[in-house]
Amino acid sequence: MKRAVLKYGSPRSFSPWQRLQLAVLPPVIAFSFKCLARCCRFEVRGKHQLWDAVAQRGGIICAFWHEYLGLGACHHRDTPTAHTLTSYSFDGELAARTVAHFGLKSLRGSSSRGGVDALRQLESAAKTGCLVGWTLDGPRGPRRQAKAGAAYLAARTGLPIIPNAYALDKAWRMRSWDRFAIPKPGARIIVAFGPPIDPPPDTSAAAIEDTRLLVERSLNQLHEAIERELGEVQSS
Repeated sequence: MKRAVLKYGSPRSFSPWQRLQLAVLPPVIAFSFKCLARCCRFEVRGKHQLWDAVAQRGGIICAFWHEYLGLGACHHRDTPTAHTLTSYSFDGELAARTVAHFGLKSLRGSSSRGGVDALRQLESAAKTGCLVGWTLDGPRGPRRQAKAGAAYLAARTGLPIIPNAYALDKAWRMRSWDRFAIPKPGARIIVAFGPPIDPPPDTSAAAIEDTRLLVERSLNQLHEAIERELGEVQSS
């Protein structure tokens, strides 16, 4: 796979109404999340797992669930090497412009459109020492069921995958497929990082599936532990 030129824009054109939303909503969403985050108590656990892996391997793939994209942006804000992936769609453009207000970069593409080019860009970014954030169940679910993309990228780059879990004792939940979490003022938030998971030995279907299952199980177990501590009850 050739080294790709990193692309941060979408080739799609949007309607006047969509352009208005893209101009107004990202700064409002980002400002609201930042204000809510300042009113919450963050407890970070195991972050040495992340930075030790970066120091030893030159980069990492940070894996979390789509419902915590907002909290992930808050926690990793202003990390100069942090990249994520968003689609070419309106929702992807909205997400890309929103995370930009947290000092994070979004490469563009999706599993259904532009996927090969997106993978090339992610591989190039990862090999330059980037922290690549990956919503394992995005963009459309099912909720908390990992797809194979992170495992495949790990196999291509040789980088480990770090599970990154979040739990809140007080939150609003959107009626979306992922039950997107918005912290309530005064919430206690636990941010936890698990031990690194080695990349698959090759890109065979069996190796990718083994790693995909391991990452899914590890991240869900990390979630269960911190959610149980906060008394947060999850439902599908």
